[in-house]
Amino acid sequence: MAYLEIKEGPLQGTRFTLSGKVTIGRNVGNQLHLNDASVSRQHAEIWRKDNYYALVDLGSANGSFANGERLHRLVPRPLYDNDEIILGNSRLFFHAQGEQPPGIDHTHSPAVERTDLPASGRVSPLSVVMTHDDPQPLVSATIDASRALLFDTANEAPENLLGTIKRLQAMVKIAIDLGTVLMPESLAERIMSSIFDIFPHADRSFIMSHDTKNGQLKPLAARRRTPVSQGSDEFPVSRTLLRTVVEERRSFLLSDALNDSRFAERQSIVDLSIRSFMCAPFICKDELLGVIGVDTMSRQHAFSTDDLAMLTGIASQAAIACKNAELYSTVENETKIRTQLSRYLSRDVVEGIIDGTIPLRLGGEKKWGTILFCDIVGFTSIAENLSAVDVVEKLNRYYALVTEIITRNRGTLHKFGGDMVMAFWNVMVPDDLACRNALMCGLEMQNAIFHFDIQLEYEGQRPLHLGIGCNTGEFAGGNIGGTHHMEYTVIGDNVNLAQRIESLASRWQVLIAEETWKTVKHFCSTIKLLPAQVKGRVQPITVFSIRGILQHDNSMLLTIPLVIMTPEGTISGSGLATSFRSAGNMQELHIVSIATIPPWNSLLIQFDLPELSVAPRLSGTIQEAYRTAGEGNAAHTHIILSDLTGDPNAFLLMQPGASIESRKRWGDMKRH
Repeated sequence: MAYLEIKEGPLQGTRFTLSGKVTIGRNVGNQLHLNDASVSRQHAEIWRKDNYYALVDLGSANGSFANGERLHRLVPRPLYDNDEIILGNSRLFFHAQGEQPPGIDHTHSPAVERTDLPASGRVSPLSVVMTHDDPQPLVSATIDASRALLFDTANEAPENLLGTIKRLQAMVKIAIDLGTVLMPESLAERIMSSIFDIFPHADRSFIMSHDTKNGQLKPLAARRRTPVSQGSDEFPVSRTLLRTVVEERRSFLLSDALNDSRFAERQSIVDLSIRSFMCAPFICKDELLGVIGVDTMSRQHAFSTDDLAMLTGIASQAAIACKNAELYSTVENETKIRTQLSRYLSRDVVEGIIDGTIPLRLGGEKKWGTILFCDIVGFTSIAENLSAVDVVEKLNRYYALVTEIITRNRGTLHKFGGDMVMAFWNVMVPDDLACRNALMCGLEMQNAIFHFDIQLEYEGQRPLHLGIGCNTGEFAGGNIGGTHHMEYTVIGDNVNLAQRIESLASRWQVLIAEETWKTVKHFCSTIKLLPAQVKGRVQPITVFSIRGILQHDNSMLLTIPLVIMTPEGTISGSGLATSFRSAGNMQELHIVSIATIPPWNSLLIQFDLPELSVAPRLSGTIQEAYRTAGEGNAAHTHIILSDLTGDPNAFLLMQPGASIESRKRWGDMKRH
């Protein structure tokens, strides 16, 4: 089974076995948790496809690197055995154990071997000069460049097979070398380098690209093996010869032109002073991309028919590489466009516009989904004590945090409105678990804001508290506006109701309507609140407060604020219950707190819930307690309790499908 060997970083000396999709980042929720400030919360991921693995950068701030090359955002990079991966301060090596991309075996090499380097100064540049037209020249040999088999070994004499094998080996090497180059502007240099490697007696070489719009050839690169001592260095090329290559799509060999009587009256060819010259077209799937030419002034080492076959093969490989580089550049450009658009529009909206699932016309259609509204409780009083610039900076940090959580839970971020965030599920992207994913998102946001507040208080700033409301039902989704400007949005009574429910929510609360509760009640622990009167509704509505939801690993994700008490019952600190796991006689309650590690072997906690008149208490044995530093070195304590005993309501709040009825009036739970 494939695995990662961690050579440097926080987990130095460890081995991580890969299985399926693995997320990597600074958040503790990642499968591979790297506690490193230079690593983003959701930095990268490794996923398995067919029989190989690929590394994907998730838009990290400091980038992800494979064999020294920085990955492009959201563009998968296949992993080969012994590939080096750099994520922040961590250096990892991928061991395929047989699980790597099919095709030609990839041999790991130092990062510098994979970069787009010039040919080490060994070749000298020169200028391509087009000469006047000539009559159609006669040539020494031609090859149909569209032939699939360039080396016919069926009738090859035994004494010549060794040379054929060597040429085939050289072709494989060129295919591998050119396959590592992804930037079109770098391919010409790499092809030139290959030409002078394969043909040691070649003196000059050129590459010309074909403009499909006007059918013209234009010089792309030209090199001489050794520079001239003085004067201009030019490579004259006959238009007639090039026209032969382009029109007939054939490679040709012209040998010893100065002494060949067939060219005695073709002055421009004689002017070229060519002893031996080869030219071949770049053809990829019937598309002509350009031509490549090479000459030698050596009579003793004139090019042969086998050399022409080799050049034709090089041109074929180069054409494929050029097309791949062109496609890669196109994908990269589209990725950049999508990334930029996603800064202003939801990623799902951008994808829908590009792939046509969102028609660019005004109008809407019926949708059934879940709407989430999130608001910062008491933000007006926070903002009035900050400058406008500080308010924007604080909001941007907060928005970056919640946006990642919404996206990770398959939600579509719809808009920011001041300190308000709106998202929806099962609208842009089909989602059979829309309600569950929306509530998972809400609880994760509350937990994330707890850690964010620790950092804010460490910086001397006031903490933030969120109120979140969700509703599920039918509404309209579509484009509204005018012909010159339109916006995709959702409209309807159920959308309005989600916002009304959010307006009831206090800090640390995720409130949902009854329709949403019916869908997820078997997965959640809830507190049923008294009927609430909201704007736009004649009859009061039933609202539930979500305090836990069952995760895929059968643990409960919790958002339960609490106070930590001494054995005598006095308050010594506050915290948040974040998860609960129960298997047989084993129980684990995870708590995070800004308080230091308690000096006791057991701990008494009291849930601090505005929905309940009587606060439930639990006590348990401290199984594990440790301090950890998050972003910006703001430390907090992580406590794991076992052997739990206490109030039945406390246990109900940690059990899926459980619900407690609250008798507390809304006026006593007012937003604060």
